[in-house]
Amino acid sequence: DDGDSRRRVFEDAGEGLAGVAEMIAGNDDEGVTASLSRLSHQVGVEGRVSFVGGVYGAVKEAYLQHASALVLPSYSENFGNVILEAMAAGCPVAATAEVGASAIGLEAGAGVVIPGDPVKMAEALRKFLDDPALATMGMRGRLVARRDFSWDAIAVRMTAVYESLMPTNNAKERVSH
Repeated sequence: DDGDSRRRVFEDAGEGLAGVAEMIAGNDDEGVTASLSRLSHQVGVEGRVSFVGGVYGAVKEAYLQHASALVLPSYSENFGNVILEAMAAGCPVAATAEVGASAIGLEAGAGVVIPGDPVKMAEALRKFLDDPALATMGMRGRLVARRDFSWDAIAVRMTAVYESLMPTNNAKERVSH
C-alpha cells in the first residue's frame, strides 16, 4: 500500500537521516502533499521537512546550487530532467533505478543509484550524504552536464546526425543551389 510505503520512508528518514534537513519540491500531480505533511508530523520529522511545491527557473537553480544533494526516489520516472539540472548546478544526485537519468549520474561519477525499499533507501542515503567525495561528485556532474548536455553539445551531435543522413557531397551541392 502506498500509504504504508510513505510512512516507512518518513519513519526511516527520521531514524536514519537524523539531522538532515529535507526539502520536498515539485508539482503535486498525485495530490499527496497534504498527507505527506500530516505524516511528517505523525512521525516527528516535521521540523526538518519542508514542502515547497513546484519551483522553476532561477529559484530552482539556486536551490540546486545550495543543496547537499538531490534525491529522486521515484518508482516510475520517464527520464528525470531534474537529474541533469542538478548535475549542471554541481549538485550530487541520488535516484532510484526507475528514474531514466539515474544511470547518467552514476556513469558520470556524479551520484548513486539508491534502492526503492525505504529501509535500504535510508541506509544508502546516509552513506551517500556522509561520503567525503560528495563535493567531487557535484563537480564531476557539472563537467559532464556542460560537456554532454549543454545546448551547444546537443547542437553538435544533432548536426552530426543530420550530416550522416545526407547523401554524398553531390547532394550537398544540389541542396545549396
